[in-house]
Amino acid sequence: MKRYAALFVGLGAVSYGIPASIFKLAHREAVGNGPLLVWTFLLACVALHVLEAGRRRLQPGTVPTTTAKEKWQVIAAGTASGFTNTFYILALNRVPVAVAAVMIMQSVWLSIVIGALVKRQWPSRLQLISVVVVLAGTVLAAGLLPITAPLSLLGIGLGFMSGLSYALTIQFTGNVGRQFNPLDKARLMSIGALLLIVLVWGVTLFNGHVDQLAAIKWGSLVAFFSMIFPLIAYSIYMPKLALGVGPILSSLELPASILFAFILLGETVDWLQLVGVVLILGAVTLSNLLPTMKRRWQDGH
Repeated sequence: MKRYAALFVGLGAVSYGIPASIFKLAHREAVGNGPLLVWTFLLACVALHVLEAGRRRLQPGTVPTTTAKEKWQVIAAGTASGFTNTFYILALNRVPVAVAAVMIMQSVWLSIVIGALVKRQWPSRLQLISVVVVLAGTVLAAGLLPITAPLSLLGIGLGFMSGLSYALTIQFTGNVGRQFNPLDKARLMSIGALLLIVLVWGVTLFNGHVDQLAAIKWGSLVAFFSMIFPLIAYSIYMPKLALGVGPILSSLELPASILFAFILLGETVDWLQLVGVVLILGAVTLSNLLPTMKRRWQDGH
């Protein structure tokens, strides 16, 4: 299973890149951010509970003994995902999408720093180089340059907070609650995320102008791509990766968001953005392939 860890974490990151386009499609049907977020996290929470109930029925002897304190720790860790979405949407209200995208991708180096401090293990030189290349590629891929208008410091700060929250999500899915079954862990984390989202955005559901059916339709799609699949993938496979590899793989979110915006929304992509995408993909590939090639070379000698 470990050999597929990088693949599934990468697919989880790609999955995170899809909802941005779905949000824009939902906005075309006048579905606001608040109702869409509430339905997204509610549906994800329900789906993960159903999946976990099915797993327990099929595997009745595989439920580990855990304390209420341990469960609440995982639930609290789940709020990081809710904070990520909340800060990101608030940032989008104040700065261009490109700026918000660059700020949330600060999660790459933030996650590595947090992981290094927690595990007291510094990343390799290759991983540090990969992070620099990813950040350079992010600026190009997001189409940030040139900056032609003044930027809101509050918007930049909120974008940075979304990146910090995403970095914490990456760390929590890999390190918190390892004694739990990955599906059960994803279920508990979804509860924490839902509680945070309802607290912040729940009042928007009672707006008389909300098209609830449209919000449910789009929310179900966002729920799968932003919560159900990536949370399960990260919970299962993130702990199997070496320090620093997971955050680098998470950078695939940005190229994915550009690709799906091109496919689903017909947005144009210029050559600088393509260069940025190539840099990110190159950094991700090298950070995963070079260590393997080096080990094989050493084994051969």
